[in-house]
Amino acid sequence: MENFKILAESLFTKFETRMWRKEKDAFLEHCKTEFAKLGYDDSDITIKHNRNMFGLTSKNLLVGSPDADILITAHYDTPGNNGFLLAATPIVGMKVFNILFFVIIVGAAFFRVPLQSAALDILFNVFIILMVVFSIIKNKHNHNDNTSGVLGVFNMAALAAGNPELRKKCAFVLFDHEELGLVGSHSFAKWRKKNYPGKENVAVINFDCIGNGDVLVVMTKKEHQGWNQIADFLQCEGFDVVRTRSSALTASSDHAHFPMGVSLLYQKRSLLGPPYIPKIHTGGDTVCDLEGIDKLCASIYKYISDKPSGTSSNSQNSE
Repeated sequence: MENFKILAESLFTKFETRMWRKEKDAFLEHCKTEFAKLGYDDSDITIKHNRNMFGLTSKNLLVGSPDADILITAHYDTPGNNGFLLAATPIVGMKVFNILFFVIIVGAAFFRVPLQSAALDILFNVFIILMVVFSIIKNKHNHNDNTSGVLGVFNMAALAAGNPELRKKCAFVLFDHEELGLVGSHSFAKWRKKNYPGKENVAVINFDCIGNGDVLVVMTKKEHQGWNQIADFLQCEGFDVVRTRSSALTASSDHAHFPMGVSLLYQKRSLLGPPYIPKIHTGGDTVCDLEGIDKLCASIYKYISDKPSGTSSNSQNSE
């Protein structure tokens, strides 16, 4: 645990913002050094240059074999300073807010034309400009989003390093460009499917914002057996589990590009009940509960240790 705290402190003080290429590259070099300390050599650690849909190159850090039976993942890039848009989430929750926000934006765009109001037109355009501007101004503090997820991956890699069977079974991936629209994981998944088609349906456990909250959200894009299995297991481990389906409208994460993907997130209960992630994309993102991360990783370690090697969760259940 002490080494884990030292690693966390180094990320908080030296690499807390990872929005532009120069700081991302410095962070990746630091990660390579830290993985080497855990016992992973140069042949285990590669940076995959995956061209994404925007014509940019996503640099995804892969530790272990690319055809591994289990992928443990997180995104390492950090967001812009646009958290003011999430001000209502502590009241209504993340999912409800995203739906309301979408309805408001679409409604405003639809009604501004027939109303032909100069004031409404100006207000709408100013709001859109502010959204764009604050999205490209990097946020200064990112303890939870997603330094916590990166720490979760490191913790899992440390646990697996001393277990030869688990080390062979798992690979660890840090995705680029999640904040740009999940394009880093999309390009990686596309590359992996092309080169290792038989491994498309392996388990993918993604850590996203696991540093602040007391509710554990277990998220999937499409319901499948592995999602229910891991949710059931974590519930038996004593976590307050909330199962949810992700979409572009109700928030998503890097798991969405993998058929058997699952994301884990610590969240808090909103005033109306639905969970939300506190203070992300704001300067107030300064909380990262290392003991909570350690507890979650210990449970995931137990879960994947019992998972048979060489199998994939092909069985899917419809909703």
